[in-house]
Amino acid sequence: MKIMKKYQIAICLVLGIAGMMKVQAQQDQLRVNINYNVGIPAGSFRSDAVNNTSYRGWTGSIMYGITDKLSVGLGTGYQDFYQKYPRNMYKLSDGSDISAVLTNSIQTVPVMAAAQYNFMPHSVIQPYVGVGAGGNFIMFRQYIGEFESSRSSFGFALRPEAGVNIPVSPRFGFNINGAYNYMPYNKDGINNLNSWDIGAGIKFTLQ
Repeated sequence: MKIMKKYQIAICLVLGIAGMMKVQAQQDQLRVNINYNVGIPAGSFRSDAVNNTSYRGWTGSIMYGITDKLSVGLGTGYQDFYQKYPRNMYKLSDGSDISAVLTNSIQTVPVMAAAQYNFMPHSVIQPYVGVGAGGNFIMFRQYIGEFESSRSSFGFALRPEAGVNIPVSPRFGFNINGAYNYMPYNKDGINNLNSWDIGAGIKFTLQ
């Protein structure tokens, strides 16, 4: 009986140390997430500039584990929105009218500080929420027939998101998420560049 108790104590110690090591393994990690991204224009962005869904986008982040649940880091991405409208009458900057096809081409590149909270860091499926805040580089090109105008600017960006991480090994896994991009923009007759995102990709650990 004494030998059995010693074995039980030893097993409990081993399991306890392994559990502590597992928790520690979630901390102090540098993780990279790269996703393919679909952008869906929302609000006045959809009604005033582009109503086509964009399938030309990606997001990426590098996050450091403060605890096994909380991570902070940097996020960025790229989304290319494009819309061609049927021929119509448009007024040029000199006051003249022209019958032409109108095309809007808008690219957004957000750069944000980010934080994520993982509710179940040791589960097979790990739900999380996150938020990013920072700036947004905007490239806007508009074509009215053969006449082109272009503008580059920088504005505020806020990105709340929710998703799930699906680890397949201690250093590699998959990610699925949805997010809302709040991007104020008050130029060229457009009030904002807000959009919904749907993304899926990979996550891996650097250290």
